[in-house]
Amino acid sequence: MNESTNSESPAQILARQIVERLVEERLISAKTAGKLQQQLAAGKLRPEDWRLPIELGPEQEAQS
Repeated sequence: MNESTNSESPAQILARQIVERLVEERLISAKTAGKLQQQLAAGKLRPEDWRLPIELGPEQEAQS
């Protein structure tokens, strides 16, 4: 995992760790991770926001 910087809030650190793990496990693409990370850190991510990216997975998303 990456070293956290002093400028990151605890919510940002946790969000980064979560999306890094999802990408590592190949559940979402790196492109999607960036979008989800911002919403997750802000507490604005809803269950339906996760559904499509995880159902598509990184391979299918790259094709679309």
